[in-house]
Amino acid sequence: MDWHAGGHLMMNEIYSHFASDILPPHPSQQHVPDPNIRNSTQSVRYWTQLSDWYTTLPHVILYTSFNDLVLRLNRTTLDDLRQVSRRMEEHNAHVADQLRDDWKDILLKVARNSPNHPH
Repeated sequence: MDWHAGGHLMMNEIYSHFASDILPPHPSQQHVPDPNIRNSTQSVRYWTQLSDWYTTLPHVILYTSFNDLVLRLNRTTLDDLRQVSRRMEEHNAHVADQLRDDWKDILLKVARNSPNHPH
């Protein structure tokens, strides 16, 4: 978080290059920290919890510090990495199946309620 809030990001992580006050948040979202403020620990902490590597990529190997990263790299074997990769592949297949099912249900509901009743 400190590294991220310190502005040491790759530029492709920045979704807006505008100052925060150019487009104010909707009144219902005033409590949400601005995602474009890179040097705010509060903003980084809020948005990181919603990041896909924490929520939708459950098998990513996380580390808490540079020293922790070095320790993990030293003790992680090629077999460990293959297992992580296999688990990620299985998870992605499950998510893709679920997403297809969800979209099928959505489109069927739309079709049932359409005046044209497409099949």
